[in-house]
Amino acid sequence: MHNEEYIASGILELYAAGGLTPTEREDVERRAADSPDIRMALDEACEAMEGYANLYAVKPRPELKDRILQQFQSPEQATDLGTPAGIAADNVRTLYPENSEKTSAYKWMMAASIVLFLLSGVMSFHFYNKWQHAEERLAGVVASELQLAQNFQKTSLQLQNQEEVLAVLRNPDFQAVQLQGVEESPDARMVVYWNKQQAQVYVDQVALPKPPTGKQYQLWALADGKPIDAGMIDAASPAYALQQMKNITAAQAFAVTLEPIGGSQEPTLEQLTVIGNINS
Repeated sequence: MHNEEYIASGILELYAAGGLTPTEREDVERRAADSPDIRMALDEACEAMEGYANLYAVKPRPELKDRILQQFQSPEQATDLGTPAGIAADNVRTLYPENSEKTSAYKWMMAASIVLFLLSGVMSFHFYNKWQHAEERLAGVVASELQLAQNFQKTSLQLQNQEEVLAVLRNPDFQAVQLQGVEESPDARMVVYWNKQQAQVYVDQVALPKPPTGKQYQLWALADGKPIDAGMIDAASPAYALQQMKNITAAQAFAVTLEPIGGSQEPTLEQLTVIGNINS
């Protein structure tokens, strides 16, 4: 029998409750000496039994001690004490009646039922603790698997975005346009990738000042001096991802202005942040 099956058989709980024969107890102790797992499970069962016994222990009444001592008095002591006056000898009942064998069997049955009751309580308490520990371990495993799934999903998204970035960078039809900050924002910069044949526009390496509350950056394509809306720039877009903008078929330059959230039909030139010409 494997250690797991032996531990789950309930024999360790019977050992802790004193319900095994000497031979069975020796077998349990031998197995516990050979296996750390069985030793640990046996210690847990003994601790559970001790805790259960302490929890339901009842202190005997003081007068019970005197009654027990009187029953264990020797016959000589009983003779010396004599029979109290006024009580006939025929009325004296012997300490061990004729049906002592029946009484002894009854007592053994009562003792066995009490042991079984205590054993069932201890086993219930023991397995309840094991069940709680199993639930805690299961919750930890579920949380770990959920975290792994989230990490895998995030990694897959990053890999997909990286593949998209590589596809754009390796495509010779895309032209990189460097946008530099104006005098009011000299540290601002951004890169626009434009595919004139397919009219696709992407923005990357966005390094713009944090927009104030209620404002958002808007990209413009300048074609023949006329601004064309190229879409709103998402400040929350991941740094490792390209952000696709509106299609632009013709342009000589790109620029970014600070506009109200949702954009404007015409750029606010006073809020120009970066601009860059397209090299022909």
